[in-house]
Amino acid sequence: MEGGDFAKANRVYKRLVPDAGGFESRIRLELSHGYLRAGDFDAAAQEAGKLAQSQNGDGRAAALSVQATAVHELGLKALAKGDRETGKSYLEQAEAALTEVLATNPDLDPLGSLAGRKASIQSRLSGMR
Repeated sequence: MEGGDFAKANRVYKRLVPDAGGFESRIRLELSHGYLRAGDFDAAAQEAGKLAQSQNGDGRAAALSVQATAVHELGLKALAKGDRETGKSYLEQAEAALTEVLATNPDLDPLGSLAGRKASIQSRLSGMR
């Protein structure tokens, strides 16, 4: 993954998941990151969303941050295609996930990038209401 070969990293992560045991959630989080970095926002949102539903605490917040980023990107794509309804729905989902992450685990945003993404989403949404 760190070398930029996201397709290869994702293949490896997918092979590891069935036998991961106690490391399954960590590997699934890395897989969702791999999808995100490869630009496969649908797969990233789905994988991170499933993981978030099965986790709590830091694990949930980490998965939600990936899911929010992927869903935000999906929303921007939908809006660029003129699909206002879908775009707005995605942006609202991303806003909700980021709100939870920032409220429960602000330490996951040491540089403020999640807060910045949330502000950008809120600004976009305010123009749509």
